[in-house]
Amino acid sequence: MKVGVLGSGGMGESVIQHLKLCKDVSDIVALDVRAERIRQLKDKYQIKGTTNLRDILSDSAVKLVFVTASNDAHKALTLQALEADKAVMCEKPMANTLADAKAMVDEAERRKVFFQIGFECRYSKLYTKIKEWIDAGLLGQVVNTHCLYITSAREKASWRNKKALGGSMFGEKLSHYVDLPRWWIGSEVKDVFSVSSPNIMTYSEGHDNYHTTYRFKNGAVGHLTFMMGYAATFRGDPLQPNITDLQLGDGHKLRYIVVGTKGAAEADVFYRRIKRWQFGDAPDVMTSDWVENLTWDKKEDHFYYHNTTDQTHDIVKRVLTGQPPKTSARDAYETMRLSFAAEESADTGSIVSLDKMR
Repeated sequence: MKVGVLGSGGMGESVIQHLKLCKDVSDIVALDVRAERIRQLKDKYQIKGTTNLRDILSDSAVKLVFVTASNDAHKALTLQALEADKAVMCEKPMANTLADAKAMVDEAERRKVFFQIGFECRYSKLYTKIKEWIDAGLLGQVVNTHCLYITSAREKASWRNKKALGGSMFGEKLSHYVDLPRWWIGSEVKDVFSVSSPNIMTYSEGHDNYHTTYRFKNGAVGHLTFMMGYAATFRGDPLQPNITDLQLGDGHKLRYIVVGTKGAAEADVFYRRIKRWQFGDAPDVMTSDWVENLTWDKKEDHFYYHNTTDQTHDIVKRVLTGQPPKTSARDAYETMRLSFAAEESADTGSIVSLDKMR
């Protein structure tokens, strides 16, 4: 199958690398507005390339495109690809406004075309293990989740600092970390309250910190604490899936605690471990026993943390065999509703009902 990659920056190049390893992909064509970038990729990966979107959309051999351009371009590229009857995988955030995201989902559903959003954490072993435990009944009904995420500052030149290009921090990055509890808990979110203190990263147009609590309709509660800036400076993009031994203990954190009625789990990226507790009952106290402790080698970090490789290969297989997306675009839209609601709450200081976010 021939595959197109629309937007050939860092994420686009990663997808190209994954596609080169996929036996079901016969040909790759990359799009970028920069002719020099296309020349670089053609030389490096021996692929085709173009600066003209129509070259890809008019090619009947291209059955699938990956939208990996900057966030502000997602809607236009996706709608044009859907109109050309191409299957589409679009990186999150779906779009920089909720109205644009809805328009994309509505169009894909109207045309009955494959459309999946890049929530690759649902492929990542760190988080699929928790999902396995939940589905097996080992945690009981999940009632609480807490994510603590702390990174160093991103560089001043990053396009993500500009709202017009990157949108909000919630859509650009934190949507991953509210998508996971939605997946684990399996209930709709009722409302959300989010607060942000003044930025320490003053050159960012968006918030660099959030303390967010959201309530599910089944009574469960999720919480996310995110802070950017105080962890030791990491020479790279701190919002990309990089883990180094130097970051352990220097302020970087990414940890989940998931508590159910029968047990609990903890996933810690930088300590490379997943733990499970089992609850019991004794005459004088409820008991908790630590029953599993799983670790992995750092060579496996990619597959445990942000498994874009298996996501890419799975999407190719699904399109090739006529299967639907692993996660529907409508479900991904629910994560975007929560993300935009959390951002609105941080801006206004008010609890935001998800019913008003349509």
